[in-house]
Amino acid sequence: MKLTARRRHIVAAALVILAHSAAIRANDPPNPPPSARPLGDPPQLTLPRAHLLGDWLGTRTWLEDHGVTPTVTFVTDALGNPTGGVQHGFTATNNLGVDVLFDLQKLFGLGGGSFEASFSERFGSSLTQEYIGNTFSVQQIFPGTYRLVQLAYRQQLFDDRLELRVGRFAAGDDFMVSAYSCVFVQNGFCGNPVGIFFNAPGMTAYPAATWAGLVKVRPTERAYVMGGVYNGDPSIRDNSHHGADFSLNGPVFAMGEVGYQLNQLPGDSGRVGNYKAGFWYDHSEYTDYTTVAPGQTPGISRGNWGVYGQFDQVLVQFGGPGSIRGFGITGSVLASPDASVSQMPIFANAALVIRGLFPSRAMDVGGFGVVYGHFSNDLQDSQQRQGQPVQEHEIALELTYRFRFLGDALFFQPDAQYIIQPGGTGQIADAFVAGLQAGVNF
Repeated sequence: MKLTARRRHIVAAALVILAHSAAIRANDPPNPPPSARPLGDPPQLTLPRAHLLGDWLGTRTWLEDHGVTPTVTFVTDALGNPTGGVQHGFTATNNLGVDVLFDLQKLFGLGGGSFEASFSERFGSSLTQEYIGNTFSVQQIFPGTYRLVQLAYRQQLFDDRLELRVGRFAAGDDFMVSAYSCVFVQNGFCGNPVGIFFNAPGMTAYPAATWAGLVKVRPTERAYVMGGVYNGDPSIRDNSHHGADFSLNGPVFAMGEVGYQLNQLPGDSGRVGNYKAGFWYDHSEYTDYTTVAPGQTPGISRGNWGVYGQFDQVLVQFGGPGSIRGFGITGSVLASPDASVSQMPIFANAALVIRGLFPSRAMDVGGFGVVYGHFSNDLQDSQQRQGQPVQEHEIALELTYRFRFLGDALFFQPDAQYIIQPGGTGQIADAFVAGLQAGVNF
């Protein structure tokens, strides 16, 4: 299809915005990979957000009117551990995100079609890696580098009952997403339950994207079924690739999910809830922990799988019908039954979340949450045989409160965490963590 001069101008302007970001090199990310994108609350929790710089002297509004929606965000996690951990310290880790969404209906008349391109720049250092020595990162933004993230085409059909998506994107963009999870700074919550990354090398989350295809079907207005297939090569996460490794060398990673959305249709008056369950399969090679022993080569097993359940439920609504204020609960449970290859067969988190505690600050949100992960018994046996510290479990507690300003264009979030049995071994002192998260939507 030939581009008109006007369309060429729109696309060029959007690409300039996409490219105009800092290029500061940073530390390699730990394993598991970085969490889902900051400021990316799912639609169930998202309120309209203002832009700190308004309509960019008319540029942003003009682009949106002509089918191009740019988003530029910056988030920092600045935390320290005055007690506990391997040693005491303070670090900040940051993410600059640039996303451009092309509405193909406005641009080319292709109804239901859209294309997304995104870029991330991460820099800073990890408190978990450098000072605490725990398993679940206390900062949901791991350090990284500049990276091309998404290049994906989406097509919605039959009044949005069918959605097709193909290109480069992460499994965590669509699966295991909680409406409340990114209220928290702890990576055990935000943006996907982190337990899956210890058992599935092929699982991906922002800002690591891979070749993928996804189909989502809504058999009813309240329910959906979706499935995705991904290039499960964990090496695409390497910072040295900067998100531009377009190879298809990995084994297959697949996910499926069913969900039910309660009281979210026009005219519904009950309390909003989201309930979902799913499974995953990773065809990667795994070390068989039952064969690990001094002086012998461990056996290799092919393939692993797991299941999960996840929910969000508003319990009490403040302020009457139509109010955005309320109190709710969220939680998830993940199980990967094969303990011979799963590093963390059992993982769970749960939280209480409140929004608009004070009528004068209806958009503020706070929460208290607990994260728990149990290490594999077969892994523990292999560590004993090798004379290594034995990992049993780790627990993270978090209390947080987000103050939103200027129509949510800016937020400031004091945060406190307590890490019980860092690293799971009992050899590192429990750590108290305090600091803040802050973000801006330009």
